[in-house]
Amino acid sequence: MNESPQSTTSSPSGPKPSPCAYSIQIDSDKHILLDLPARFLNHSCDPNVGVRGEETLNEWGAVDFVALKDIGVGEEIRYDYETSEYEISGFSKCSCGASDCRGHIKGFKSNGGVILAKYGGKNIAPYLLRS
Repeated sequence: MNESPQSTTSSPSGPKPSPCAYSIQIDSDKHILLDLPARFLNHSCDPNVGVRGEETLNEWGAVDFVALKDIGVGEEIRYDYETSEYEISGFSKCSCGASDCRGHIKGFKSNGGVILAKYGGKNIAPYLLRS
Protein backbone atom coordinates (compact mmCIF):
# COMPACT_ATOMS: atom_id res chain seq x y z
CA MET A 1 0.00 0.00 0.00
CA ASN A 2 1.17 3.55 -0.63
CA GLU A 3 2.46 5.47 2.36
CA SER A 4 -0.04 8.29 1.86
CA PRO A 5 -3.54 6.99 1.25
CA GLN A 6 -5.23 8.08 -1.93
CA SER A 7 -8.75 9.31 -1.56
CA THR A 8 -11.81 9.64 -3.67
CA THR A 9 -14.28 12.38 -2.90
CA SER A 10 -18.03 12.31 -2.89
CA SER A 11 -19.75 15.64 -2.74
CA PRO A 12 -23.18 16.06 -1.26
CA SER A 13 -26.11 16.52 -3.63
CA GLY A 14 -27.95 18.33 -0.89
CA PRO A 15 -29.19 17.83 2.63
CA LYS A 16 -31.40 14.85 3.25
CA PRO A 17 -33.15 14.83 6.63
CA SER A 18 -33.54 11.07 6.73
CA PRO A 19 -31.45 8.17 5.44
CA CYS A 20 -32.03 6.52 2.10
CA ALA A 21 -30.20 4.04 -0.12
CA TYR A 22 -28.02 6.80 -1.63
CA SER A 23 -27.20 8.81 1.46
CA ILE A 24 -24.42 8.80 4.01
CA GLN A 25 -24.70 10.01 7.58
CA ILE A 26 -22.54 13.07 8.28
CA ASP A 27 -23.67 13.92 11.81
CA SER A 28 -25.91 12.51 14.50
CA ASP A 29 -29.03 13.90 12.81
CA LYS A 30 -27.98 14.63 9.23
CA HIS A 31 -27.59 12.66 6.00
CA ILE A 32 -26.50 13.86 2.57
CA LEU A 33 -27.05 12.28 -0.81
CA LEU A 34 -23.91 10.91 -2.39
CA ASP A 35 -22.93 11.86 -5.92
CA LEU A 36 -21.74 9.33 -8.47
CA PRO A 37 -19.74 7.16 -8.29
CA ALA A 38 -19.86 7.01 -4.48
CA ARG A 39 -23.57 6.22 -4.35
CA PHE A 40 -22.75 2.77 -5.73
CA LEU A 41 -20.28 1.81 -3.00
CA ASN A 42 -21.36 -1.48 -1.49
CA HIS A 43 -20.95 -2.64 2.09
CA SER A 44 -18.37 -5.18 3.14
CA CYS A 45 -17.28 -6.43 6.55
CA ASP A 46 -13.80 -6.53 4.94
CA PRO A 47 -13.71 -3.15 3.14
CA ASN A 48 -10.96 -1.78 0.94
CA VAL A 49 -11.88 1.88 1.61
CA GLY A 50 -12.98 3.74 4.70
CA VAL A 51 -14.29 7.16 5.60
CA ARG A 52 -11.63 9.70 6.49
CA GLY A 53 -12.03 9.84 10.24
CA GLU A 54 -10.57 13.22 11.21
CA GLU A 55 -13.47 15.25 9.83
CA THR A 56 -16.77 14.08 8.44
CA LEU A 57 -16.69 16.54 5.52
CA ASN A 58 -13.71 17.97 3.69
CA GLU A 59 -13.19 21.62 2.76
CA TRP A 60 -15.58 21.26 -0.20
CA GLY A 61 -18.38 19.84 1.93
CA ALA A 62 -17.83 16.31 0.66
CA VAL A 63 -17.06 12.92 2.22
CA ASP A 64 -13.60 11.47 1.57
CA PHE A 65 -13.07 7.74 1.21
CA VAL A 66 -9.49 6.54 1.67
CA ALA A 67 -7.88 3.27 0.61
CA LEU A 68 -7.37 0.87 3.51
CA LYS A 69 -5.37 -1.57 1.38
CA ASP A 70 -4.21 -2.00 -2.18
CA ILE A 71 -7.11 -2.06 -4.63
CA GLY A 72 -6.60 -3.93 -7.87
CA VAL A 73 -7.72 -2.74 -11.28
CA GLY A 74 -11.37 -3.71 -11.73
CA GLU A 75 -11.81 -4.62 -8.05
CA GLU A 76 -15.06 -3.49 -6.46
CA ILE A 77 -14.68 -0.58 -4.04
CA ARG A 78 -16.37 -1.43 -0.73
CA TYR A 79 -16.71 0.25 2.65
CA ASP A 80 -18.16 -0.79 5.99
CA TYR A 81 -21.50 1.01 6.37
CA GLU A 82 -21.30 0.65 10.15
CA THR A 83 -18.35 3.08 10.21
CA SER A 84 -20.63 5.94 9.14
CA GLU A 85 -24.20 4.95 10.05
CA TYR A 86 -25.51 4.99 13.62
CA GLU A 87 -28.59 2.94 12.75
CA ILE A 88 -29.34 1.07 9.53
CA SER A 89 -32.83 0.08 8.49
CA GLY A 90 -34.31 -1.22 5.28
CA PHE A 91 -32.12 -4.31 5.31
CA SER A 92 -30.18 -6.12 7.99
CA LYS A 93 -28.74 -9.28 6.49
CA CYS A 94 -25.18 -8.97 5.26
CA SER A 95 -24.21 -10.96 2.21
CA CYS A 96 -20.77 -9.49 1.59
CA GLY A 97 -19.12 -12.91 1.59
CA ALA A 98 -16.07 -11.80 3.60
CA SER A 99 -14.41 -14.45 5.75
CA ASP A 100 -15.07 -12.24 8.78
CA CYS A 101 -18.65 -11.29 7.76
CA ARG A 102 -20.74 -10.23 10.76
CA GLY A 103 -23.88 -11.67 9.12
CA HIS A 104 -25.95 -8.55 9.77
CA ILE A 105 -25.72 -4.79 9.32
CA LYS A 106 -27.46 -2.82 12.05
CA GLY A 107 -25.25 0.24 12.50
CA PHE A 108 -22.77 1.55 15.02
CA LYS A 109 -25.47 1.71 17.71
CA SER A 110 -25.71 -2.09 17.73
CA ASN A 111 -22.18 -3.06 16.66
CA GLY A 112 -20.05 -0.19 17.95
CA GLY A 113 -17.87 -2.42 20.11
CA VAL A 114 -17.08 -4.72 17.20
CA ILE A 115 -16.39 -1.75 14.90
CA LEU A 116 -14.09 -0.07 17.43
CA ALA A 117 -12.18 -3.32 17.97
CA LYS A 118 -11.79 -3.91 14.23
CA TYR A 119 -10.69 -0.40 13.23
CA GLY A 120 -9.10 0.84 16.46
CA GLY A 121 -11.00 4.12 16.24
CA LYS A 122 -9.61 4.94 12.77
CA ASN A 123 -11.69 5.47 9.65
CA ILE A 124 -14.85 5.81 11.71
CA ALA A 125 -17.00 8.92 11.34
CA PRO A 126 -16.17 11.27 14.24
CA TYR A 127 -19.78 11.81 15.38
CA LEU A 128 -20.02 8.05 16.04
CA LEU A 129 -17.01 8.20 18.32
CA ARG A 130 -18.75 10.93 20.33
CA SER A 131 -21.97 8.88 20.74
